[in-house]
Amino acid sequence: MNNTVRKYFIKYTLEFIVIVLGISFSFLVQNIREETELDSNRQLIFKSLLSELESNESYITSRKKAFVREMDYVSKFLKDSLTKNKIKKYPENLSPLNPFLSAGTFNPSTSIYNSLINDGSFNLIKSSTLKSLIDEVYNINYKAIQHIAQLELEVANEADRFFAINYSKTYSKNFWFNMSDEKLTNSVFEIMENNYRFRALMVQKISYMEVKIISMSKYIEKRNLLIKLLKNHITDEN
Repeated sequence: MNNTVRKYFIKYTLEFIVIVLGISFSFLVQNIREETELDSNRQLIFKSLLSELESNESYITSRKKAFVREMDYVSKFLKDSLTKNKIKKYPENLSPLNPFLSAGTFNPSTSIYNSLINDGSFNLIKSSTLKSLIDEVYNINYKAIQHIAQLELEVANEADRFFAINYSKTYSKNFWFNMSDEKLTNSVFEIMENNYRFRALMVQKISYMEVKIISMSKYIEKRNLLIKLLKNHITDEN
């Protein structure tokens, strides 16, 4: 190879290497930029989920308290220990018949989670452990409570229909919202206490109430663990 050929060979080889290095560096910078953007989006996801979970705190506490209170009334009723004084202590803005003819629902905010699922952002989360726990809290545990509450409501509706069909005169007095009439209230509870069909419905209802409270406890346990894990991920990636 003469000097001229060698000179051009070295020149073009160097230019090729520079071009390759330049392209490679450009790809590297672009990858770093994209990964930085993804990390930023993940942080936003973690913080949004954490905010939603924490904002539900007071609602969840009040719901669990209500679930326990309602079951306590039905339990005392079935044990024949539900006194008139206990009935009077029921929250004034609510009917003391709620534990028997209604069912406590559970609807904490899930808008952030639903949005992540719908737009595909949920897939940005790397940790399989975190994704699994989020799914447990927002999907499995949450839906389990709602399912049990629905079954309980079906029994409550049947108990309500029992009154409407068999005690139409009493039912027509709108005893649900006329609890200031002590005589009417006493007559309603007397019917409930002495009718085995109604008591059988309450046995069925309280079984769902027990499962609902157990499911709620599991939900709270998983939710608290998720909050802790989200905080760790926010700290680790900052």
